[in-house]
Amino acid sequence: MGTWAAYLACQASSDAEKLLPAGDTWGPDRWEEAVAPGWSVAETEILAVADPEAVLAQTRGHALLAFVLDSDFAHVMGAVDGDTRWELYLNEHHAEAYDYPLPEVTYAQNADLHRQIADWIKAATGNIVSPEQVRKVVSTRRVFADDALRSLLYVFGIVTEHLSFGDDLPHVVRSC
Repeated sequence: MGTWAAYLACQASSDAEKLLPAGDTWGPDRWEEAVAPGWSVAETEILAVADPEAVLAQTRGHALLAFVLDSDFAHVMGAVDGDTRWELYLNEHHAEAYDYPLPEVTYAQNADLHRQIADWIKAATGNIVSPEQVRKVVSTRRVFADDALRSLLYVFGIVTEHLSFGDDLPHVVRSC
């Protein structure tokens, strides 16, 4: 049995725990210590979030909402001031098994999306991450989608250390 959860990471002007229905702080105390200054991160059971757009609409500044399905697959959305700007899948090869449609150009190969996300990261965290680094994180197949999400948050600069769910380690080094 894998993880079925929704995760919200948002800039401190929006409190993630207050925005997620029945939100619980993400993971063990180590995760709380790993959240970058100026950010809050919360998790809840996946079924508690009936309307992802409504959750994101309440955020101010930059926010990221992710759904992990049975630790196999993750759907991630990035927003600015409540407006969804991009979305992607982690472990994209499992999308259809969870009734998620595959895009015409896979998220792993979408260079325009990678540039857009790199710009979002710079505006959100001040970190300079190349589109190629984004592509590597998005395209790396992992045993656990949880680890893919944690790598994404680490590379983005939303968390300050990569804490692996399983034995996957990040394959991308973050540039600051």
